[in-house]
Amino acid sequence: MSLRREGESEEQSAIGAERDRETRRAYRERNAERISEGKRVWRQRNQEHIRAYRAAYNAEHGEEVATQKRAYMKAYTARKRAEQRRRQAKRASSKKYYEAHRAEHHEYTRQWQARKRAEDPDGYRAMRAKAQRRWWETHKDEYNAKLRAQHRENPEPKRAAARAYYAAHADELKAKKRAYYAENREKVLAGNRAWKEREKRRRDAGLPPRGIRSTSAAERRANTATADAFFARERTPEEIAAIRRKPASPVELLQPTPPELLAAFERDSQRARIEHTLATDGSYASRSQIAVARRWLAAQQPTRREQRQAIEDARMDAIGKQVNDRLRHREPPRRRHHLDPDPAAPHPMLNPNTTMGMSR
Repeated sequence: MSLRREGESEEQSAIGAERDRETRRAYRERNAERISEGKRVWRQRNQEHIRAYRAAYNAEHGEEVATQKRAYMKAYTARKRAEQRRRQAKRASSKKYYEAHRAEHHEYTRQWQARKRAEDPDGYRAMRAKAQRRWWETHKDEYNAKLRAQHRENPEPKRAAARAYYAAHADELKAKKRAYYAENREKVLAGNRAWKEREKRRRDAGLPPRGIRSTSAAERRANTATADAFFARERTPEEIAAIRRKPASPVELLQPTPPELLAAFERDSQRARIEHTLATDGSYASRSQIAVARRWLAAQQPTRREQRQAIEDARMDAIGKQVNDRLRHREPPRRRHHLDPDPAAPHPMLNPNTTMGMSR
């Protein structure tokens, strides 16, 4: 803000202020990079001061800052929604216009491509290759899924093309196969061994050989039509009455499932669950090792039942000892006679040849 000089009119002061503002703006334009670098250096040198100032300001004006943020986010959300509505409206309008002028659009596109191809053939081919590569990177999964669905519905064209290509390049394909085997002999042999071991395990487990047969589209359609005809068929009242009149089988005539079939079903189910767990759960091996370790520790320590039995046995022994101590008859200890020189000598009253008493 420029100061008003003495004797200067208000109009002259306004002209001077505008001239100063224009000078500062021109200076900022000429030295934009230097000013930006100076601000960046100052901010880097005064990070703690800036952080403390912002914290103090937010603490003093918390409600005001929150109100400003809410207003900003409200306006931002409104702008985003308005932009989304504009894009949707534009997309719908463009689609409607394209449907109404499809032939004209195709003709314009062909003319534009012909003109670009005539002006710069190499540049046009490079542009087309870039566009096709960009489209392929965006839609390759969708396109491959479409090709797989077409092959499932009608595999014969692809098979015919493969047979024709092999017939025309038989020697080249055989040479390529021999070269691949020579370069990757160990890998091929390892794959063959793995396949043989897997088939041997299947045979040992009583499973049929692994065979994958693709169902043709005609066969699938026939199966679907047969299933629909069976389940959607409406029975006549006569057929329903005949079914109701048919006597039911008594319970004693119903044969139970043979035990060997039940055992085979349980075995196959357990094997399928194990294979699924091994294929989907990578931590199964570590958990299996932990379970083995826990079983080993449990085998080393007495079971809870054994512990309870040991405690009960000790309790019964203590009760029996108390009962025995209270009820057992004990003879009083023999007191030593004062005339017995030998503690092991017989008692004097037991001597039959005594000369004392009534028999003397």
